Amino acid sequence: MKSLLKFVPAALGLVLMACASQKTEDGILSTLFASPDDGNRSIIVVELAANNVDYTGDCYDTFTIGGSMNTTVSPTNYYNIVMFGHSLDTERRKSALSTSSCSSLGFLGSGIPTNGSTVNFKIYTCDPNLGQGGGACGTKILTAVGF
Repeated sequence: MKSLLKFVPAALGLVLMACASQKTEDGILSTLFASPDDGNRSIIVVELAANNVDYTGDCYDTFTIGGSMNTTVSPTNYYNIVMFGHSLDTERRKSALSTSSCSSLGFLGSGIPTNGSTVNFKIYTCDPNLGQGGGACGTKILTAVGF
């Protein structure tokens, strides 16, 4: 009986935490839908490599809820709410929104889809190890983020 009394509060705590987590995610989702689409199509994040010459970067586009193309999310909302906008930028790392798609900016690949969360998107890459732009991200990419 004593072991049952110890187990019940722990189980109740886990259930309450799970419910609180769901409310937080629902709140974020409703915030992501709050603003209309403003024309931005992608989010770009670029960093200066350790050698101070090359740049590496990622681009995110095609934001959807649960992978459904019928339920899109504005890149601007995702950038400001989930990625905290420019607040994480430094002299070596810059991020920006773009009205261009990732592929039209010169990022490699066809976009690797993510499926690990409620909000899904495609990721493109700019990496000197992949031989892009002679070892550096292209001019369009660097200009888009302000390097």
